[in-house]
Amino acid sequence: MITFENITKTYGGKTHVQALKGISLTIHDGEIFGIIGKSGAGKSTLVRCINMLEKPTTGKVIIDDKELTAMSDSQLRAERKNIGMIFQHFNLLSSRTVYDNVALPLELVGTPKNVIREKVEPLLKLVGLTEHAHKYPSQLSGGQKQRVGIARALTNDPKVLLSDEATSALDPETTVATLALLKRINKELGLTIVMITHEMQVVKQICERVVVMNYGKIVEQGKVVDIFMSPQHETTKALIGNVMARDMPASILDRFRKARENHPNSDAVYLLRLAFSGNEVTRPVISECSRRFNLDFNILRGTVDDVQGQTLGSLTVLIEAESSVFIEAVNFLRENGVVVEEINDVK
Repeated sequence: MITFENITKTYGGKTHVQALKGISLTIHDGEIFGIIGKSGAGKSTLVRCINMLEKPTTGKVIIDDKELTAMSDSQLRAERKNIGMIFQHFNLLSSRTVYDNVALPLELVGTPKNVIREKVEPLLKLVGLTEHAHKYPSQLSGGQKQRVGIARALTNDPKVLLSDEATSALDPETTVATLALLKRINKELGLTIVMITHEMQVVKQICERVVVMNYGKIVEQGKVVDIFMSPQHETTKALIGNVMARDMPASILDRFRKARENHPNSDAVYLLRLAFSGNEVTRPVISECSRRFNLDFNILRGTVDDVQGQTLGSLTVLIEAESSVFIEAVNFLRENGVVVEEINDVK
């Protein structure tokens, strides 16, 4: 288990920059955990505190009941063997073959060649690069280079794997394949994987829980399904964006404005975002609500998606109703597992 206790990180110089501001967080053994935020949010700084490549200004980092922030440099070097890391730009040595790049961490500590071979060959098989063992990085695709990086990160049998924007330089198809590999490694080896990314699509595909960071603080955290279903913070809503059809197109807003202008009582026109999960996606909840309260739901947009094996649906609807009926209808929807968000900030 990885625990952060009130972590801060301040960079000195002429102007002090506080990159992390009182971060407290627990990451469970064997989970795939996401840290997401825009550039400058502090996510890379936070994850580098796990292996102490960045030492916190204050606070504690604890892994499996060992406080890394209290360790000497020699103790940290030994502890870092339990933490692997993969990078956005692969960090491969161009003069070394695939095999030799993967073998490098073992060579640096004087591991005998036969032991290196026994370790490297199964790792190359695990990441699907056995046939490319004697190629050089220049002969590989981006996805293959990242697989070399993953194999190299596993040479010391780490308990934790840190992924720092590892898919950002890859095309969408290769990203999907790389995430599938990481998910398989997580299951087969029981690794804890910590993913840093600015892409909610990556979080959606692989992570079980996620924290959202903004300006050095955690602004939201929870299960990925819950975050996608009902994001609370504006940063989260912006990051989810088109993944769950949260961005409101101008055409829909124009339609809402015109409906209000043309209605005798503009306050009786409502624009709602409805979110469903699990069984509610396939139940006729909207139809039930429509019949019960004699309401017409004008569906303007809708999506159905899969997040961590759970079906999520999202609808943007326009309805006309008296205030009392509207309140009863919303309560009915919420009682039946629908997340209701009124869009009322339209100018």
